[in-house]
Amino acid sequence: MSKDLIFNDYEDAIEYHGSTTIELVRTRWGKVIWRDWLIFDTIEEAENYFNDFAA
Repeated sequence: MSKDLIFNDYEDAIEYHGSTTIELVRTRWGKVIWRDWLIFDTIEEAENYFNDFAA
């Protein structure tokens, strides 16, 4: 699953693959400028973060 959040100068996207890890990617004008992995202790925490992102 993935979600996008668009700002004036950049776009944030997260991808959740059903585990305790979420990938957060920031792009500007189609180029990746920053990438990070968020690691949670439980699947429920990861799901909650994903569902609350840009809600």
